[in-house]
Amino acid sequence: MAAQFFDRNPASWQELEIMTELAFTEMGYESKRAHKLDTVRGSVEIDVYAVKRSTPIPTIVLCECKHWDKPVPQNIVHSFRSVCADSGAHFGLIISKMGFQRGAENSRSATNVHLMDFSSFQTTFFDEWRSGVFMLLARMRDQLLPILRAASGFTENGTDLIDASVLKGVDPFNKYSIFFGIDGGYSNYFVHREPFPAIFNDPRGDPRTITKVTANSYREYMDIATQALIEATTYFKLPNVYFDDNGILLEHQPTGQLSHDRPPKPFE
Repeated sequence: MAAQFFDRNPASWQELEIMTELAFTEMGYESKRAHKLDTVRGSVEIDVYAVKRSTPIPTIVLCECKHWDKPVPQNIVHSFRSVCADSGAHFGLIISKMGFQRGAENSRSATNVHLMDFSSFQTTFFDEWRSGVFMLLARMRDQLLPILRAASGFTENGTDLIDASVLKGVDPFNKYSIFFGIDGGYSNYFVHREPFPAIFNDPRGDPRTITKVTANSYREYMDIATQALIEATTYFKLPNVYFDDNGILLEHQPTGQLSHDRPPKPFE
């Protein structure tokens, strides 16, 4: 399948910014929208600012998101090139809905500015995104690990957190096979890159009920895993070790979220 981590294109300039910010957050960057940046020539506002601190030298990325109904002109590229140079950013991206006017490519030649549409943005960063989401899924697994440990009778990080009565009728190894099992495990898709669709035990809903679910894309898989994390954390009253009640990584809180991508409330 195509190297894309969203199943649709943004419908507005706000969504383009939000989806770009979300992508960098999932890659492991600290990302912010409408970020005020001080440069040698004064303060400017950047649509999306992202910094990855896990590298030996933090990597800074500046993004301008142009959801315009016309190609981006050369002067915009030239201006952004100056901002990237003055701010010390490692590289800058201009993501355009309608491409770029003739001459824009020459304006960024021999600079650290890159011009792309939303599809090529995803293709360019796909491997980094896939690696970042693998780490997110590993943290989801760690937050839910007390369920498996308690069911196995382990005291530490197990029965000390979950009462045995709550586990009655629950088969965590099969219910949460995408986290704990082999069949449908997340490493199959985010490391070994097995093709979609993926069919696996649905980790959402009543923990005592096991049914199959199909994920047709990386995004669907991630959405299912996130909803399962929210529901299981609530049901078993687990501590929010890595993620908050909305399934957002505690250390990387984005400034926006797509309203229709927000997970529904946990089942009753």
